[in-house]
Amino acid sequence: MIEYDTVVRNARVIDGTGAPWFDGDVAVSDGRIAAVGDVPGSAGTELDADGAVVAPGFIDIHTHSDFTLPANRDAHSKVRQGVTLEIVGNCGTSAAPRYGEGAEDVDEGFAYRGVGDVVDTSAWESMGDYLDHLEGADAGGVSLNVGSLIGHENARIPVLGYEDREPTADELEEMKAIVDEALSDGAVGLSTGLIYTPGAFADTEELVELASVVADHDKLYATHMRSEGDDIFEALEEAIEIGDRAGVPVQVSHHKAVGRDNWGKVKYTLDRMQRARDRDGVEIQCEQYPYTASSTSLGARLPTWAREGGTDAILDRLTDEETRAEIREELEANTDSWGDILITNVRTPDLENVQGQTVAELAERDGESRPPAEIVIDLLIEDRVRTRHIHFCMRDSDVEEVMAHELTMIGSDGNSLRPTGPLGDGVPHPRSYGTFPRVLGHYVRERGVVSLETAVYKMTGQPAARLGLEDRGVLKEGLWADLTVFDPETVGQGGSFVDPAVYPDGIHHVLVNGEFVVRSGDHTGARPGVAIR
Repeated sequence: MIEYDTVVRNARVIDGTGAPWFDGDVAVSDGRIAAVGDVPGSAGTELDADGAVVAPGFIDIHTHSDFTLPANRDAHSKVRQGVTLEIVGNCGTSAAPRYGEGAEDVDEGFAYRGVGDVVDTSAWESMGDYLDHLEGADAGGVSLNVGSLIGHENARIPVLGYEDREPTADELEEMKAIVDEALSDGAVGLSTGLIYTPGAFADTEELVELASVVADHDKLYATHMRSEGDDIFEALEEAIEIGDRAGVPVQVSHHKAVGRDNWGKVKYTLDRMQRARDRDGVEIQCEQYPYTASSTSLGARLPTWAREGGTDAILDRLTDEETRAEIREELEANTDSWGDILITNVRTPDLENVQGQTVAELAERDGESRPPAEIVIDLLIEDRVRTRHIHFCMRDSDVEEVMAHELTMIGSDGNSLRPTGPLGDGVPHPRSYGTFPRVLGHYVRERGVVSLETAVYKMTGQPAARLGLEDRGVLKEGLWADLTVFDPETVGQGGSFVDPAVYPDGIHHVLVNGEFVVRSGDHTGARPGVAIR
């Protein structure tokens, strides 16, 4: 009689390939999938799914949890929504490497998220050091698997600082060497954040050169493009050009069209990506989060020229009367509605009363004494440019069109959080708690945008193939046993924009490398995750 470690029985099996579901069992032994189908024998743990779905663990291909996992190794908000692998280091910034002036930038990233005083960043310098620190039992381990991109800024800042200029030939070689080392250490690719500084200062030539290093390693170039609004077409052409000239796969991060004047443009950007693949041979895809609101630093709303030189230089401009007037004018010209901008997180305790309010509400509270743009500037000064905001800037039909496209997979663009402690402060975007259940509940069950099997594929097999992972992402004998068991009739986001820190409904069990990290809806405390190199 065959004896397994665990068997999930009486399940609706969705294998992650996009194929139709079937009734069956999934057996696990020694951390791997031992059998799929009608599984005879017994197991140390027999789990009756009672018709619930068993699927591969969800792969969150776009996150920023490299700045929260060292303070939240149980990865509460992610494993509780079925995520078993996070890809961190997106949008041009990663927790490693920490070289030169770039180390200060990394440390500021932890402070920006409220955990600067609880994470000892001196524990690592290189990408290899960081991955070792995450999975190392001596540091506490981690509940899910983690892969990391190297952020473009982690290579640029140690060489050029925050200067708005092209690198010299020697400086470019230094940057390429940093990228090469991180990729050799196991980074899964390179990310850029071209609306953020100093990433915005890089020209196309610089990015092609760095992406060519990625191509040499047969890895991925992920880009937060220069524009997701008025200049989205030009930004996409640049991403395609980089992929073509460097010979590298391109991942367009959190694809969307921002601002009312740009709604509907995703029809053309999706078509352009498809033509780039079919006609030009550029291996381009994208991912999205299932919401009509974005979330990032409030400082990112400042003009690019106003963000050169780092925090102190920004503050000098904001406090200079003449420059402040120029900034205010551009803020007003580039903002559709101040009621669409919600202040979510501050790092200065005296400012906590503004969290959860829109800029329009703050302006109404202050009467005519301070226009909205002045409130934004003053807030950035008082909070030393650490304020975060949510921007309601997309429309539902665009979100649905992007989701339905075959080139799109799912990524939260969020963090591993928990409702208590420093990571529970403020009003975070609900995507950190509810991305995957929201897709399964709202967009599959309620809206019918994609089928259940297609949605699971976009969360599992598709991102696994994108990352070149041959041992995860589908239910197949011999692969690592990352599993999520959920009820398709009840699964859904638990929270909202008003009350986001709520765990989702309908996620019953989650296994990482064959070990339960969520059992009957509760975290087990297990930390079996590894670094994906």
